[in-house]
Amino acid sequence: MKTTLVILAALVPWLGGCVSTAPNWESTFGDAARQARATQVIDRQAPSRNTGLAATDGKAVAGAMKGYADSYGYAVKEAKPPTLSIGTTGGK
Repeated sequence: MKTTLVILAALVPWLGGCVSTAPNWESTFGDAARQARATQVIDRQAPSRNTGLAATDGKAVAGAMKGYADSYGYAVKEAKPPTLSIGTTGGK
């Protein structure tokens, strides 16, 4: 019993030294990514000046989309009303 206590008493400071000399990597984890993201921000106050969406009606937006499509030669598909067709399978 005394020998195990002596061994434990000798191991406790040794184990404590192992824990205290381990590097603390978690304290700086992600710092490089956060720094790189911060250097790419042009205007840090932009979110506080956000006034919301511009008030534009649907007809103006549809006209702008049609003009954009026409300028590049795209075909604008007109919206078709939904149709309901009930078919038969031709059974006798």
